Amino acid sequence: MIPAFDQPPSQKLTKLKLFLEKNKTDFVSDNHELMEWMNDRKLKVDSLSLSNISNENKSQYFESVEEKLVDQIKNLKSKDNPLASNVSKDEYDSIMEKIVDLLKLPAGQLAEDSELYLEQQLSDILGFDVLASYEDHKLLFSTGIMKASPHLKRSPTDTLEDHTNYHEAGININRSAFGWFGTGGDLSNSAIEAEKYHISLPLYYYHEWTEQSSELKKWYKFRKAVVINPVNRIAVVCSIGDIGPTTVTRKQFAGSPELIHEGKIWSPKAAGRVLVLFVDDPENKVSYGPVHFDKVFAEK
Repeated sequence: MIPAFDQPPSQKLTKLKLFLEKNKTDFVSDNHELMEWMNDRKLKVDSLSLSNISNENKSQYFESVEEKLVDQIKNLKSKDNPLASNVSKDEYDSIMEKIVDLLKLPAGQLAEDSELYLEQQLSDILGFDVLASYEDHKLLFSTGIMKASPHLKRSPTDTLEDHTNYHEAGININRSAFGWFGTGGDLSNSAIEAEKYHISLPLYYYHEWTEQSSELKKWYKFRKAVVINPVNRIAVVCSIGDIGPTTVTRKQFAGSPELIHEGKIWSPKAAGRVLVLFVDDPENKVSYGPVHFDKVFAEK
């Protein structure tokens, strides 16, 4: 038997390939989260295989391929290695510019390739998953113009003075179409934040609203979303807190006073144009409020 250090590169590569194939099943079963992340990005464990290297080139590329391959495996299996991709400054600027360009188009839903691109890139930058469609639900408008709305009454005894900021915005005399934010007059911190940063979506315009209004209201009630203002590079994590506007010909969303102000939605260049996506947060770990992209990017 030829000692390992005396084996030619081609034999070493063959052994390495056999080793990878033998352990691939165990690797997949032990790394479900990583596999889901790779599948979302159309990456395959098989892409680490050396089968696409011709015999005549194996010797030439052996040292670099073997070293790179081992490093890849170490990185993929490292618990300290974040799954999010490393977004360069140029890529980051390109993402923001692409969203700005998309928002110049008429309000509506994005093309599927744009949705997939933005889901992946924004999820990587923000550090939590954002989705254009969620549990077979898709926004009637993912892009459009947002108008300002007054505060919502969080409970039967709630008054304008009970709200911390922006009293000049007033308070709606009616409760949310979804009901009270609090239960039995008690307001949790989560309920306060959900009203503080909320948007309204025009659910009345869904084709299935007439027959499925109860189911739709139940699903959308206070569900978490994110509003993207790419011009000022601010995202605001919010709840879907109400149904509206009543007409979507000029404005397709409405936002709470805090969301409008802190998200700079009506800054001169933004002019109310936003992108809205769902937030996939089943464990309720994502906090409500503004996220400044430049700061998040700087911390990556």
